[in-house]
Amino acid sequence: MRRAAAPGTFGADDTARTAMHIVHHAHLKQQRSDGEQRFAAADRSLGVMAFEVWMRRLEPGVHSIEKQHDGELVVLVLSGCGKLLIDGGPQRFAAPCTVLVPPHRPFQFVNHGSEAMQMVAVCTARPVPIDN
Repeated sequence: MRRAAAPGTFGADDTARTAMHIVHHAHLKQQRSDGEQRFAAADRSLGVMAFEVWMRRLEPGVHSIEKQHDGELVVLVLSGCGKLLIDGGPQRFAAPCTVLVPPHRPFQFVNHGSEAMQMVAVCTARPVPIDN
């Protein structure tokens, strides 16, 4: 006999896996600071335990704070161009592309283009800000 999914959990049994669950982004808490907008599209608050999905937008000329992850980070760049500051130097990129950031490496995104940079970040651990 299968156990039912605990309230608020995702994918705990076949019923939960086949049911469609829609989360409208307009209902999620938006975070804004210095030209950067972000929100968690999927995280523990929505019952997703193994990873998180973040929507991010960097305005032209803006950079993210320097941080690192204890787990893996994959970022899909949907629009814009910029550079990833990692391992002491910049790595330039332009949408559409995928940015892979290894665990335990300090990094920072910089939008050096003329349009907003739209990104979807998937991570297995929350970021840790770097104190400089």
